[in-house]
Amino acid sequence: MIKVWDYVNRKVVYQDTYIGKGTCLEHMPQHDGNKGRVFAAGFDNGVVRIFMVTADGLKMLKSFKAHDDPIIGMKFSADLKLLVTGSTKGDVFFFDIDGADNIQKFEPLCTIKLPEDGGINDFKFADDDKSITFGCDNGCVYEVERPSPASIDNSDSFLWTNPKIKTWTIKIMEF
Repeated sequence: MIKVWDYVNRKVVYQDTYIGKGTCLEHMPQHDGNKGRVFAAGFDNGVVRIFMVTADGLKMLKSFKAHDDPIIGMKFSADLKLLVTGSTKGDVFFFDIDGADNIQKFEPLCTIKLPEDGGINDFKFADDDKSITFGCDNGCVYEVERPSPASIDNSDSFLWTNPKIKTWTIKIMEF
């Protein structure tokens, strides 16, 4: 269930129920084109729904299945050109978007599977927006270089072969 609250008047102004349980929300960074009203909702059935808050409530802009497993998180790049989704099983999907001028654009770009079956706990873009760092439940941290739409050939498959991935393993000593 997704609800829109009017906190001043302390009441729900809109709510709706969708198939699947919600697992995460990510707000698109504000820009003149989206007016800070767009967000993505991830669900346990692998579906991502993109919403816009309007005067009448919520308007669903897009809905697509990104993963077979529950979505653990989603992140928008600072330049509003890429949406990254991650699943609990370590699958990552990159979407080519235009959050500034065309908020309807969410085109699948490529997907990767993180090494060593790393179930994703959290992830974020680097400050320079050139890579994404993933923290995983296998004790590894992976840094994946941001894909360039111009260099990805997804005409046959969305699988991104040979992405640049740096790996660190974190081990905690117990006494």
